[in-house]
Amino acid sequence: MRLATARTKAAALALWAALAATVPAGAGPIEELSGYWSGGGTVYLKDRATEKVKCAVIYKVEQGGGQIRQTIRCASADYNINAKAELQVVGAQVTGSWEERTYSTAGQVSGRYTGNGFTLSIEGANFTAAMSLGVSGCKQTISIQPKDHDVKRISMSLAKC
Repeated sequence: MRLATARTKAAALALWAALAATVPAGAGPIEELSGYWSGGGTVYLKDRATEKVKCAVIYKVEQGGGQIRQTIRCASADYNINAKAELQVVGAQVTGSWEERTYSTAGQVSGRYTGNGFTLSIEGANFTAAMSLGVSGCKQTISIQPKDHDVKRISMSLAKC
């Protein structure tokens, strides 16, 4: 049961990592991020074990960049993630919701766009996490730190170039 809980939380974290990557650094339009992104990263567990993960993400941007729809599929030896999400971006304010289908879980996100990345708070029925990310051109770096569960941190890099 503990592995299933860790998988659910890792799935949610990976989803939000990909979601956070929806606004470019600087003044570039959000619409440029529509399309296919891929990358990988590492899940760091509290028992000091690590797990590599590979992801493919597709973004659809609507309403002039104010609404972002995202699908994500990630896989590793122990994790499979099949998720969808929706974000609303109004100025620097970011809100949204997500659903992870493999583990039947859902939640909300809130936070701010900082000009070169995001600072977000992620909340769901089984977890809470803080996330920060930086964006540089067509590459992104993401760090997620969950609170009170087996996943200590997840770090990811995604690219579209």
